[in-house]
Amino acid sequence: MPESKKKFEVSRESLESVQEFISCWAEENGIPMKLAMKINICSDEIVSNVVFYSGATYFEIICDKQNAIVSISFVDDGKAFDPLTETKDPDITASVEEREIGGLGIFMVKKMMNEVCYNRADNKNILTLKTKVI
Repeated sequence: MPESKKKFEVSRESLESVQEFISCWAEENGIPMKLAMKINICSDEIVSNVVFYSGATYFEIICDKQNAIVSISFVDDGKAFDPLTETKDPDITASVEEREIGGLGIFMVKKMMNEVCYNRADNKNILTLKTKVI
């Protein structure tokens, strides 16, 4: 099935629209419910970061399924930010009081997906999540 993409305005209201878009795409592409839920959780984290911290004027989500690999790319025109190198993994052995603020969301995304990669092209951030359909 061909890739599906949608452009969103950067606002809190977009969070619900993103969930709906991804859920519909997952259903149309026969993605198992458990995997679709993982993708939605990760998408919510990524989009929240774009909405609250990026300074972007828009973002776009591109969903694709090739064979047994699902790929979801988040593209925004915000300030350059590579969450894979600019945030460190939290110390999950530390107590909640001792942990530094931030970083838990992208850590969770990296644990839930098989692959997460970042690229900066044409003044846009491109964060791509890949996972296998099982």
